[in-house]
Parts: sequence; structure tokens; C-alpha cells
Amino acid sequence: MIKASIFTSLALAISIGVSGLIAPSVSANSAVEAQKVQSQSLIEHVKIIGVSFNSSLVTVSEKWYSPANGFQRNDEYYLDNEKISSETKVYKYKPNDSLFEKKIKGYQDESVWKFMGIENFNGKQVKKLKAIVEPKGGIYQIAYIDISTGLPIKEENYGSKNEQLNMSVYFFDRINDPSGEIFTTTEKDSEINMKKTK
Repeated sequence: MIKASIFTSLALAISIGVSGLIAPSVSANSAVEAQKVQSQSLIEHVKIIGVSFNSSLVTVSEKWYSPANGFQRNDEYYLDNEKISSETKVYKYKPNDSLFEKKIKGYQDESVWKFMGIENFNGKQVKKLKAIVEPKGGIYQIAYIDISTGLPIKEENYGSKNEQLNMSVYFFDRINDPSGEIFTTTEKDSEINMKKTK
């Protein structure tokens, strides 16, 4: 099941990166609509699909955060040379915080991100931002920010010769979790954590 999910995510990330399909704008729109709902029972969810262009590494990262009680679950999946590994962890942070607000504020730091202009991304206007990751190595990052939400749609990292090193695409939404199952780890999850920490 995990393997199928990884390959689906990989195909989605590649298609978005190459053709700019509608999935990122749909996710950004859903976040806008969800922000109108002021219910503490909704869980913030972000999925990030990363593809490296100079290796065979693909990563899928998912985070869920409950503003009501401060619980956060992080799932990480890695596909490298057809080997899949995964890790699940649950943390407790202060309530009434926000994954989305933290991400939005990060892009508002003008000492890090420089405004490069407005671009059209799949029929949606986005802000293009640039950050210098490693000045000596010439490595920099480009982010495409949905103007209507302040959340990223896509990020790209480039090397000193302007070659693209990797790409990440983002999906944001809010979901219901009345049973609290999202923040319950299984024995399998615990085994994964133990293997990763040794």
C-alpha cells in the first residue's frame, strides 16, 4: 500500500513540475475555503512531495496538527533506488498554534525571501520569491506562493550553474478527525521509529 502511494505521489509531482497541472491550485483553493470554517475540531494537514533530480530519491512528507489540543503527527516516506523506508512520530505542542500560519510567516521574512514578481501558474497568480541557501556555493531556492492564501504551491532548489537540484510540491487542507485516530501510532509505527533511531 505504501509503495503504491509513493509511486502515485512521484507521478503526481513529476506531472505538476513539468506541466503545471491543477492539483496545486485545487489544494490552495481548498485551504482558502477551509479558512472560512472556524471550527477547533478541524485538523490542519499538509502533504509535501519532493523529487531530487541528481539522485533517485523521492520523499513524501505529511503533517497533521490539531489546534484544539496541540498534537502533531509527522509521516515521512523515502523511496531511494526502489528501497522504501518510512517513519511516523507524534508530538505534543502548544494548542491554538497553526502549521499554516508558521509556513505563511516564513515566506514573509524579507531578510530571507526576495520578491521576484508575479507569475501565472496554471491560471492562478502567484508570487515568485527567491532565497539564497548557500551564498558561497551559489545554491538558491525559488518559491511560488499562492497570493490568495500565502501558502506555497511549489519550491525549487538550484545549484551554482542554475541547474535544478530538486523540487517540492505542496498540498494543504483541513480535515475532520472525531475519533482522534490520526494521532494514534501503531506497533508498526513504533518499530519503524526504533529502526530509524538506532
